[in-house]
Amino acid sequence: MDLEMLEFRASVMQKIRAFFIKKGFLELDTPALSRDLIPETCLEVFKTEYIKPWTEEKIPLYLVPSPEIYIKKIISQHKKDVFQISKCYRNIESVGNIHSPEFTMLEYYKMNASYMDTARLTEELFNELLPPKPDAGQPDPFSYMRPPFYHLRIDDAFKQYAGFALSSCPESADLARHARELGLEESKDNPFESWAWDEIYELILVHCVEPHLPKDVPVMLMDYPAKVPCLAQEFYKNGMYWKERFELYCAGIELCNCYSEETDPKKIKKYFEDESEQKKKFARIQHETDENYWKIFESFPKCSGNAIGVDRLIALLSGHKTIESVLPFLL
Repeated sequence: MDLEMLEFRASVMQKIRAFFIKKGFLELDTPALSRDLIPETCLEVFKTEYIKPWTEEKIPLYLVPSPEIYIKKIISQHKKDVFQISKCYRNIESVGNIHSPEFTMLEYYKMNASYMDTARLTEELFNELLPPKPDAGQPDPFSYMRPPFYHLRIDDAFKQYAGFALSSCPESADLARHARELGLEESKDNPFESWAWDEIYELILVHCVEPHLPKDVPVMLMDYPAKVPCLAQEFYKNGMYWKERFELYCAGIELCNCYSEETDPKKIKKYFEDESEQKKKFARIQHETDENYWKIFESFPKCSGNAIGVDRLIALLSGHKTIESVLPFLL
């Protein structure tokens, strides 16, 4: 990487820190290693071990895929706006374009806030990071990430780009029929009818919805189906439960993932149990989970959290479409 890009990368990090510190957020610095992790079936992890001196006892440790597991413990105790820029690690991840097994993440949590409050905060952050908007009539080279964000409910996105509303598909068989009508490939040995609802949903999202999202404005894809597990608040509309969640797409690149954070200990306990069971069945790399993690939510405040891929953000701010050009080193 040349010096100019190293300096640009450093300047973006400095502006991010200055933005949150000015707003009274506390910067955190949590560990990269953990004895247990939040179970997430959508990702694989790195496992290592600590060997105690003299005794040679081996303690399994895991590189964190996100600092969330530590940050939420701090929020439960201190109930304060926080942010962190940290290295994160995800195994069985491609290298290049927009993925890397090691990457830089910005996470921030705002107390007494919803995902819509965080959307506005994120717009403020982008305005701070972007160069000034050109005069009227002049082309804007950063229109693809210039606020305001274009709000698009995922139910409407499916209706617009896949030809049907998710809210009309409460069962896997409904999605299977649409997937087949859309010409998506299936195996005779593994027909769509044998897939779980969220698996077919993900297939249609990736192949039929995401590629058609507008690329000249930042798209805030919001209100995800509750059938896709995540630790976000849920609500009922059009005959289905949805999550207060958004993902932001800039120039077709997924940039962040935001929740109105779930605070119900019983729901979080069930999430851990369900996801842990799935991880035990299908994960390539097994990891420990804290069976009592849900207890921190007995005193957890209303808040919203967002996670932004910093390497992708820097790539877009520097006019690149891949992270290879903005990483100091490639694995």
